[in-house]
Amino acid sequence: MSVTTDEMHGLATWFQTPLGATLLQKEARLLIQGVRRFHGDSMLWLGPIPVPGVELDRCMVRHRLYGAMPGSEVWPADARSTAGTYVGNIEALPFAPGSLDAVVLHHALDCCVDPRSAMREVCKALRPGGRLLVCGFNPLSLWGARRVMARCYRDAFSDVRFVNPRRLLDWLALLGIEADEGVRYLMFRPPIGVGTFESGLWVRMRAALERVRAPVGGVYYLLGRKSALGMTRIRGVAVPRQPQLASVVVPHPTARNPQ
Repeated sequence: MSVTTDEMHGLATWFQTPLGATLLQKEARLLIQGVRRFHGDSMLWLGPIPVPGVELDRCMVRHRLYGAMPGSEVWPADARSTAGTYVGNIEALPFAPGSLDAVVLHHALDCCVDPRSAMREVCKALRPGGRLLVCGFNPLSLWGARRVMARCYRDAFSDVRFVNPRRLLDWLALLGIEADEGVRYLMFRPPIGVGTFESGLWVRMRAALERVRAPVGGVYYLLGRKSALGMTRIRGVAVPRQPQLASVVVPHPTARNPQ
C-alpha cells in the first residue's frame, strides 16, 4: 500500500465520518452477497478499514485472513474470531502462487501506488478457479471530480488513486479473470455531507440510475473468477486419436530408370 508510516491513511480516517459510514452501509449488502459465494480453504480480505456487518466467519471458506494496509484500522478482535490479521503491502503479498481460493479488494486498489502491479500480484496468488471481488471508487462520477479537486487542496482523497472500471476489466482479462455479472454501481449521490440531497426527487432519481445500472455511480463492484488452466480428463469419454500420416511408397531404381 501507499502508506508506510504509523499514521492513519486519509481514506481510513474518512470512512469514520458520517458520509463514509453511510457508504460502508451501502457496500456491506453487496459485500455480504459476494463473500457468501466463496468457498475453499483460504480467503484474503484487503482494505483500509473493516466493514461493519460483514462477518468473515459466515463465509464458507475455512481459513480467513484480513490484510490491513500499513496505517489502517486493524480488524477488531470481536469481529474476526477465527479470522487472522496481518499488516502488509498488497504489491508484495506473502503468499505462494495459486495458494488463495478467494480475494476481496475493498478499496485496496484505491490506496495503492501502482494498482496494476498490485492486481498482478493478487492474481498470481489466486488459484485457477478462485474468486475475486473488487470494490472501489469510480473516477467517471462526481466522486471522481472530488478526487480531481483533492489535487488542489489537501484532504482525505489526496492520496487515493481511482481505477477506471473499464481499464480494470482489461487488466483482469489479460490476467485470466472472467467477470461474472459485469460491473455494478452504487452511491448515486454527490460526495457531500449526509443530510443533503435527501428529498423525494433526489431519492427517486438515484433509484432510477441504480435500476438501469448507469455507469456513473460513485462506487463500482465487480465479481470475477480466475479461469482454470489446462484440461481435465473425464472418465468414460473417448479421447480422439491423433491423425497419422499414410504410408508413402518410395520408388526404387530399376533397369529402365536407374535413377
